Amino acid sequence: MHKELKSAVFAVLLIAASYFFGGACERIGQGYELILFPSGEVLGLALRFFLAVGAVALTAGLVAALVRPLWACFIVFALSALAMLLGWELKASSGVLTAVYFIASLIYAQGIAGELDNLLSFSVGPMSQSQPVLLTTLIIVACGSLYFGYAAEIDREGFSIPPALVKMVMGRVEKEVSKLLPAAEGEEAIAKFREQFEGLLEQVEKEVGELLPEAVREATMAQFRGQLERALDDMEKEAGKPLQTVGREAVIAKFMDQFEEAMKEFVEEAIRPYEQWIPRILAISLFTSLVTITRFLSWIPILALRVIFPLLTALGVTKVVTQTREVKRLTLG
Repeated sequence: MHKELKSAVFAVLLIAASYFFGGACERIGQGYELILFPSGEVLGLALRFFLAVGAVALTAGLVAALVRPLWACFIVFALSALAMLLGWELKASSGVLTAVYFIASLIYAQGIAGELDNLLSFSVGPMSQSQPVLLTTLIIVACGSLYFGYAAEIDREGFSIPPALVKMVMGRVEKEVSKLLPAAEGEEAIAKFREQFEGLLEQVEKEVGELLPEAVREATMAQFRGQLERALDDMEKEAGKPLQTVGREAVIAKFMDQFEEAMKEFVEEAIRPYEQWIPRILAISLFTSLVTITRFLSWIPILALRVIFPLLTALGVTKVVTQTREVKRLTLG
């Protein structure tokens, strides 16, 4: 098999891995709700991401070590960047992040080529030393996808509480409401419940209100309390007769619907002045987590390369050659 054809095979492998990674970035950019509140579905997304990172790291190491001359190696990485963009989405933000990957890949390839030229015998050591640059860049690209995707969503729709969080919070609130609301005591029970609930509400208002800008604090808190007052008024109206099991559940359900609406409006209004910071905070948090996890897994591509290079030699794809070269040294004349 000619060298050009062998190089093309390794190039195709890197291009395919880059396309797969671009698809993973596209999914991350749309999956901010999964990342905000992890569930079983986020495991599939995480697995896809780490498989893509591993595939790119492995194939990039093969290309950087074996494809020569160096300009041909650079062309392969340029094609891989284009494949990443095609697997992602053709827009300005993904183009910028793909360009970041391309520049980092050139630095990665240049570093490996330089180190290999200085070694007396072939080793995967240069790949191990240069790999952190590539892995960190891939993580930056993925976190950038999350940032741009979530920021674009907020620009279009404004910030809204993720349904998973609403469901979690309302489930806990409903349990507390069910405990406070007796089964069959009518208006007196509702009045007692209202007194207890308003005491809890005052504490919530005090803590959350401190986070609001002073200019909108009073209006926002007044609107929130007004909505809850109406919900409690409706609950008292429904308590004109002793609460039976069915009636009690209906009262709780109606109150919870009104409370959920009031809580969502309250929280979204409170967060609105800071909503542009949410994608940045989420992206930075994800970056920190991914860097930590990737650091523990970074040995896997290197171990695979340690196995693959001897295997390629045994199969006749590569061969060990001995070269001589002139060395200039300074000595006493």
